[in-house]
Amino acid sequence: MRVNCLRWRKSLLASMVIATGFLGCVAQAVSLEPVARIETGLFDEGASEIVAYNPRFKVIYVTNAFTNSIDVYWLRRTYGWRPWSPRGLKPIFIRSIDMSPYGDGPTSVATSRRLGAVAMENADSQAPGKVVFFKAPFGPVKAVVEVSALPDMLTFTPNGRHVLVACEGEPLDYCEAGLVNDPEGVVSIIDVPRSIRRLDQDDVRTVSFTSFNNSEIDPKIRIFGPNATVAQDLEPEYIAVSRNSKTAFVCLQENNALAVIDIKAGEVKSLVGLGFKDFSTPQMGLLEKIPFDDIPVLGTTVAGQEIHLGGFSGLHFEGINPDNGNLMFITHPDRGPNADTLNGLRPFPLPDYQAQFVKFEVSPEGGPAEITEIIPLTAEDGLTPITGLPNLPGPAGLKHKDEIPVDLFLNELQRDPLGADMEGIVRVEDGTYWMVDEYRPAIYHFAADGVLIDRFVPEGSNDGGTVVGTEAFPEVFAQRRANRGFEAVAYDNGTLYAFIQSPIDNPDVSNDANSKSSRIGRILAFDTENAQALAQYIYVFDGNGSDKIGDAVHVGGSEILVIERDSAISLTSAKNVYRIDLAGATDVSALEPLDTNDPDLTIESLSPEQLADYGIVPVAKELFLNLTAAGYDFTDKPEGLTIVDENTIAVLNDNDFQLAGGFDPNTGLLEDNLNPQEPILGLIRLRSNGLDASDDDGEINITNWPVFGMYQPDAIATYEYEGQTYIVTANEGDAREYDCFEEEADVEDVVLDPAKFPNAAELQTDGAMGPLKITTTLGDDDNDGEFERLFAYGARSFSIWNAQGELIWDSGDDLEQITAELLPDDFNSTDDENDSFDNRSDNKGPEPEGVVVGKVRGRTLAFIGLERIGGIMVYDVTVPWAPTFETYVNTRDFAGDPQAGTAGDLAPEGLTFVSAKDSPNRRPLLIVAYEISGSTTIFEVNVPFQHDDDDEEEEGDDDDEDEDD
Repeated sequence: MRVNCLRWRKSLLASMVIATGFLGCVAQAVSLEPVARIETGLFDEGASEIVAYNPRFKVIYVTNAFTNSIDVYWLRRTYGWRPWSPRGLKPIFIRSIDMSPYGDGPTSVATSRRLGAVAMENADSQAPGKVVFFKAPFGPVKAVVEVSALPDMLTFTPNGRHVLVACEGEPLDYCEAGLVNDPEGVVSIIDVPRSIRRLDQDDVRTVSFTSFNNSEIDPKIRIFGPNATVAQDLEPEYIAVSRNSKTAFVCLQENNALAVIDIKAGEVKSLVGLGFKDFSTPQMGLLEKIPFDDIPVLGTTVAGQEIHLGGFSGLHFEGINPDNGNLMFITHPDRGPNADTLNGLRPFPLPDYQAQFVKFEVSPEGGPAEITEIIPLTAEDGLTPITGLPNLPGPAGLKHKDEIPVDLFLNELQRDPLGADMEGIVRVEDGTYWMVDEYRPAIYHFAADGVLIDRFVPEGSNDGGTVVGTEAFPEVFAQRRANRGFEAVAYDNGTLYAFIQSPIDNPDVSNDANSKSSRIGRILAFDTENAQALAQYIYVFDGNGSDKIGDAVHVGGSEILVIERDSAISLTSAKNVYRIDLAGATDVSALEPLDTNDPDLTIESLSPEQLADYGIVPVAKELFLNLTAAGYDFTDKPEGLTIVDENTIAVLNDNDFQLAGGFDPNTGLLEDNLNPQEPILGLIRLRSNGLDASDDDGEINITNWPVFGMYQPDAIATYEYEGQTYIVTANEGDAREYDCFEEEADVEDVVLDPAKFPNAAELQTDGAMGPLKITTTLGDDDNDGEFERLFAYGARSFSIWNAQGELIWDSGDDLEQITAELLPDDFNSTDDENDSFDNRSDNKGPEPEGVVVGKVRGRTLAFIGLERIGGIMVYDVTVPWAPTFETYVNTRDFAGDPQAGTAGDLAPEGLTFVSAKDSPNRRPLLIVAYEISGSTTIFEVNVPFQHDDDDEEEEGDDDDEDEDD
């Protein structure tokens, strides 16, 4: 037996400590020790596939497809010959429960405290299957009910009152018109009565997907079976249930989707496409929150109240300080502190506030951010301060007009023609700075010492006689909603991209109603050398409250990262970083007016669906990072975004200078803020995210390739953190292969679009990604026979999602990197033969298939089974957005003969966690069924004591007595 142990945490400078054998695991924080093993001696016969554990009777149930039975073992505690000897475990075979009268073979087994349940396939795969209930610990059979075709997995709800069954309903083939050979995929809900003898067919409810047949569904969901309806094409694979037994989460593996089901109502609440993993770039990683040290006082109000520096609304990384190695950043406040409007008047508590750059540094060793320099901004004369006051009088809801500025006693203040509400900053090649503001909106150009070089504004801005800048871009931008002009700026080799914060009010009305009802934003491309507009692009907001841009940063080529946000503060608020691509987007500069006969028909008046009717293609938009999910969830205003290096991005919040908003115009006193917010720099260190794409190159080559992975989870599990449900998925991947339809192809066998893949010939070699298995159902975006994108099976990772199906965290390429480091001679081996180095690199790699979650000593651990190379990965997932790798244990012997039974455990399939309170020896256990070797191994989970918390989560409300007892 060969066991490898490792504790490894990835960071910018990843380091690995490797030990082989259990004696080398002394320093491990979490370890797995195999303490007992069950052997059937049956190789590759499915003799041990799914495992369940009954805590009441301390018995293990294992599905045995070879004998068409459930094998039952009593897990007995043993003792050493001295009283203080470790308490061991010994599985004792009790009996096999014969399943042959009920179907063609057991596919799943589950147990509640008093019952066991088995899913049984029909010999006719198109016919209904059965669920068989037996009395724990080992029979007799008490009830049988029919469910839909191909029941693949079943589970009891935590309270024991329902059994949920994932019925795949796979097609026999795709050869017949009308798909008479493709039953619908469904989830069966069996309501378990107090007495199992009273169970009948009326207790079975069917959750169907037929309501989605004629409705619009998430485009990321794969519906691709020839001529199949949505309900026929969806294939439920695995089910996990929330702790309160109210909600079921069902993975639809081939469809790359998740279904959320209300158990009581027996209805599908939502269908969510899981999207695609981009193997060409890093993935979301660990968030580090960095506070600021010694924030200076910005000013003092007339009533004597101090206001500290803050309101940061832009961020730019300036490099590494050569003297101390610190990360150097520059930011700026917006227009200075404001109180809430009163009777349409905008109060400025510090009327003499001067706009400024703020430089700060962060040590790579940790510690707070330290402000190193504050540079005041002046007009072109180098003397006149640029304030934060508005520029022009007039009704604030109309173009070129601003709010009325007042002090805290409501006395009107003089306007500043160059006054700025700064919202974004970049430093360019010549050392000067470009900024944008919300007022006009405007684009500012400053020298390094803060002296204004020029200010560029929309055409018509100076028509009233007050010069507010150089008119340089279309007047339509002046129709911005009041104080929602330019919010973000990105820069690329002389071209500046300025983002309108919210949709332009177009047509322009005094209450900004057209802006508030639109989801259409604009991006201005501006030539900084010639001071002229180059193009305008359309950005479509998500809606449902997400209607504001936060900041942006150029990442290369035609791609930009941009923050889109709502105004909420919660674990479900929308604070998303999108990767947008300008390539292929329509320049709308020459498209206005859309209709000379209808002045009210404007770009902003169109719905996102109507854009195509006018030949408008918006910028492509793909979720890159969910800031809330990453833990940057304390603020409603993430308004700074920059790239530190290829593995790190930084985010900064606008804290509104810690003002509550209210004030007393009689005393000039600002309302006390009972929950003041600090400015926090968030460093998000991205995870390595490559893959080994070839089994023909004879080497380990984990690198970034231009391919997407379909998550396609097999097993899933749920757990709770701070009252919220999170979902863990093992992202195996799966292809459809039937008579008359096969979706799989090698990259080397398809035609690549030369515009998207200019190095296609190189990519399609054996030494690159030529052998990689991809689907032919995605990627040929324009149906011309050439692939613009490539999609592989699975993500070679495990992921954590929130209850809405949004990605919280992904393990990147950890699974391949760790196995490559620990098992370099057997990397990506297949599961049924040794001497198979690199065999699976072209097809799902280590193939994470099983996952289970358990709580030990206050820590939530995820155990992930790797089907091909074998072994169990263990991660601490207590904090969903910051999991840490703990250990990897592989009880496979690569020197043995698999068919002779000397190769140890092969192909982990089913995993079950046993809490310490339910374990015979009072220690937490992991029980793993291995499909190919036909073995079942019991591991002891060793976790050093860290908390005073209970060791385990409660199992749920299962106190109803069974009348049969």
